[in-house]
Amino acid sequence: MTWMLVAILAALCLGLLVDGLVRRGGVYEFPFLAAAMSTAFVLPQLPGLVDGPFLPDGGFAAAVVFTVACLGAAPLGWRLARRPLLRQSVPLDETRLLLAAAGLSAAGAGFYVAVGRLPPEETVSVAISGFPVVLLFFSKMLVYGFAIAVLCAARRPSLPALAIALADSALYLDRVYVTGKRGEAFEFVLLIALAVWFQRRRALPRAAVAVALVLGMTALGSTEDYRKMTRRGETPGIAEIASIDFIGNFKTLLADGGYEFQNAVMRIDLTSRNQAFDYGLFHWNELVMTFVPSQLVGEALKRSLIVNVSGASDRFYEAKFGTTDTGMADAFGSFWWFGALKFFAVGWIMRRIYLSAMAGDAASQLIYMLSALPAMHIFSHHTNWIVAAWVQMALFVGPALVFAARRRPRGATAAA
Repeated sequence: MTWMLVAILAALCLGLLVDGLVRRGGVYEFPFLAAAMSTAFVLPQLPGLVDGPFLPDGGFAAAVVFTVACLGAAPLGWRLARRPLLRQSVPLDETRLLLAAAGLSAAGAGFYVAVGRLPPEETVSVAISGFPVVLLFFSKMLVYGFAIAVLCAARRPSLPALAIALADSALYLDRVYVTGKRGEAFEFVLLIALAVWFQRRRALPRAAVAVALVLGMTALGSTEDYRKMTRRGETPGIAEIASIDFIGNFKTLLADGGYEFQNAVMRIDLTSRNQAFDYGLFHWNELVMTFVPSQLVGEALKRSLIVNVSGASDRFYEAKFGTTDTGMADAFGSFWWFGALKFFAVGWIMRRIYLSAMAGDAASQLIYMLSALPAMHIFSHHTNWIVAAWVQMALFVGPALVFAARRRPRGATAAA
């Protein structure tokens, strides 16, 4: 029975992947991206857990069924969203947009450099806390500046746009190389690809996307080996990278199962037994942890803003350090089986943004570009990942768009 459930999830992933690959530009739509994350991150963890002797009875099956519901809800929300976010595009002044990109990039670069100067043991494969969190938070401005620059360059290549994009790329790729951040590496490629798609309707070769997906799924389990090198202060070269046993690590993952989905099984089973739902308070707590700086308000005040949800943690189970619970766990913890509606909502919102972006609205294009990876992370990490991304965009990208916006023609209104 459990193997049949795994097969159903695999078939759903395959169906969404094929649907995206057969249509030009389909690989940039959220259903494909959601399936890609589920295929590369979730599926390889399942075979080794099917007969897990230490998992609760029926816990694995329930977690897989809920994962199927969540993955199915995302494309359903996408398909049911018919209206674009805006009825009419908001024109942006390119010169002002590039000025905003330069400002964001310059400010973010300073924090990027500061993060790069931290010892590797403080930033690689560890729970980052304290002042480094502040540095990482503001370093995100460089990503926003880069996204604006590549969008402008895709529309009309110019020296300022290319200069900003290249300068940002140097820092961006250096961080990926030093820390082995797979998400940031993918985000870098995705930002460029989406900018070219929105502005020029040129898509990556679908065969190349399929090959990249297979390679990514195989290499995902070897990230920790790479980070161990950088954490020791080493600079991995081709020989060192080639020495990593990618195939062996992938086989081990298939045989032993993954910690993240095991965490999800335990968390979903605990919530199912004690019925200690947080009814969405999870998002409030995560936003407080992310956006309320204890360095300014004090740790006591920050902790007082956290709403305690009794029974949300299992004192008999401790997740491996550095692993996640997946978004399925917190979704179930919020609303029981109705937690799949979180994924429906993300799919619905992403579709509306995408429709506006395809209609030519530059602001929507930028928002979708910056939302794509966080939206994928609702499957691998937690559902608040995309919520936090939108809040941070509102803080940094919002003022840039207001600064660059031209006066709206009379009669033009935004959709509700």
